[in-house]
This record gives sequence, C-alpha cells and structure tokens, in this order.
Amino acid sequence: MAKELRLVLVLTVICVVSAAVLGLVNALTAPAIKAQNEMAQQKALQEALPAASQFRAETSFQAEESTGVVGVYRGYQGSQLEGLVFIVEQRGYADVIRLAVGVTKDGNLAGLTVISQAETPGLGAKITGEKFRAQKAFRDATNQDQLAVTKDKGQVEAITSATVSSRAVVRGVNAALAISRSLLAGEAQIGGAAK
Repeated sequence: MAKELRLVLVLTVICVVSAAVLGLVNALTAPAIKAQNEMAQQKALQEALPAASQFRAETSFQAEESTGVVGVYRGYQGSQLEGLVFIVEQRGYADVIRLAVGVTKDGNLAGLTVISQAETPGLGAKITGEKFRAQKAFRDATNQDQLAVTKDKGQVEAITSATVSSRAVVRGVNAALAISRSLLAGEAQIGGAAK
C-alpha cells in the first residue's frame, strides 16, 4: 500500500511540475506569438489592398456567421479611402481557410491573400499559390459579380483534386464582394464621411 501511495505521489509531483513549466513557457511566448499574428494580419491586409498604407477596423460591422465574414478594415492612403479589406473564414476540405479579400473603393477585387489554412499539402494548400490567386477571373472580378469554379459553370479554375478548397476560396471572395457592394453604396450616399 505504501509503495502505491509513493508512486501516486511521485506521478502527481511530476504532473504539477510539468504543468508549471508549460504554463511558464506559454506566458513567456504569448507576447511574441501575438506580435507575430498581428504582423501576419498587417501583411495580409497590405497584400489584399496594396493601394492603402493604413488600415482601420470597421467597428460598426457585425460579423455574419452565414457569410463567413468576420472582420472589415478600411484602407487609407493618407486620409483618402482606397477600399475595404474583409477577413473571411470558410470551411475547406481539412479545416477553416482564413482569407483577406481586398475591394477597391470602385468595387473591383484588389487582392486575395490566404492568411491561414490547413489543407492537404500538395493539393488544397495550392490555394496559397500565386497561380491560383492571380487568375483572370479574380483579377477582373467586381462586386457586381458572382464567381464560381469551372465545375460549377464559372470562370475560376479549381485546383486539380482540390475542388472543395477552391470552392471555399470562391465562397469567401463572393461573400466579401457582396458585402462590399452594400458598404460602398452606403459610403457613396454619405459622401465617404465614415472614417
């Protein structure tokens, strides 16, 4: 009995020490991880809307679970509104795909960046590649368009063997374009006063 109690006590001490060490490491690395995530987000915003140099979160926007749009940023060059950047989350094949979708003040798709994804390497992960993101269908898209992959009678060339991932990106772009239509129309009505 004493031997069993000693074994339980030793294992408990090991667990407590391990938990304390993990907690300490987490506390030490949390600020660096947060800073890296913020830098990645800023880089994605800049890539999605290259004409802008400053970004401000749209605080009045309510995230819409049905569309996957979880955030909106206004992009400015000086005090001039250049467009909007939407942070969109869409379910891909393996996991959620997080995108930054830029739309110019004129309603044109300015850029598309994959912030994070966990799709199959060599297949769905190709959504991060320039070849997929720089397709003519994306380059020419406006907020009046409804994009679709070619299998769905659209213009976007899906990645071979990764149609689910490609459709997720297209759904995200469509959601951003649709919401930009109403936000930019409201902006035109009030003369761009919202900053």
